[in-house]
Amino acid sequence: MTDFFNTLVKDLGDEHTTIAADRKSSAEYSGTIDTGSYALNALFSGSIYGGVPNNKITALAGESATGKTYFALGLVRRFLETNSGGGVVYFDTESAVTADMMEQRQIDIKRVIKSEPDTIQKFRHTVLTILDNYTDQDVEERRPMMLVLDSLGQLSSTKEMEDSIAGEETRDMTKAQLLKATFRVLNLRLAKAGVPLIVCNHVYEKVGSYVPMKVASGGSGLTYSASTIAMLTKKKEREGTDVIGNVIKAKMHKSRLSRENKEVEVLLTYDKG
Repeated sequence: MTDFFNTLVKDLGDEHTTIAADRKSSAEYSGTIDTGSYALNALFSGSIYGGVPNNKITALAGESATGKTYFALGLVRRFLETNSGGGVVYFDTESAVTADMMEQRQIDIKRVIKSEPDTIQKFRHTVLTILDNYTDQDVEERRPMMLVLDSLGQLSSTKEMEDSIAGEETRDMTKAQLLKATFRVLNLRLAKAGVPLIVCNHVYEKVGSYVPMKVASGGSGLTYSASTIAMLTKKKEREGTDVIGNVIKAKMHKSRLSRENKEVEVLLTYDKG
């Protein structure tokens, strides 16, 4: 059977059809991106020396001020530090991250592209254009690249924009389908190109559930496509009566690389980070 399979793969002549033992499929990843926290590394990968896989979609979901952008910028910094010739494309849909903020986090902003898409369609088109240009390079010339979307919840749709301009108040029922189609298109393309995508996302209270629960916005598209989804919550950290920061609890909502439902707590202080 081994000889038959080898011959079959050779006859098919498809670079994306390979023997599993050769470890050449897009599901394989060559390394991880250090989160800067041993606890988070272990949560994401099962090893304190691991981190986020370097060719998959990873989501950080949580309410406002739970550290989503802080952790995303930490990943950007570590990625650039460990890949001296690499670069990052940062999609800032909230117009929140400035160059000064990045420099304060010791990020080399000369190797960061800032993009501000206002619709799902524009984001998808921009990412596909970037990936086309990236994969058109010779493999030997490619340098590591990472994409960050901050945040998914702020992306509108073309229909929503047009309805707003026209003064229409009808609810846009196409957004969830657009997001699902977007991640369906991007998921395999990112993996084949070896480009990780970090997605920050908002959560909301699910209406009608027997037990109150938070769910990520944007429908099921990200839930199905992401390899890892960490749900972030927080509680205040006090020193006496003064609030000195927050304790961020990260829980694995979904993980293909480590144990789901595992939790870790990370202290995030105002003065030390």
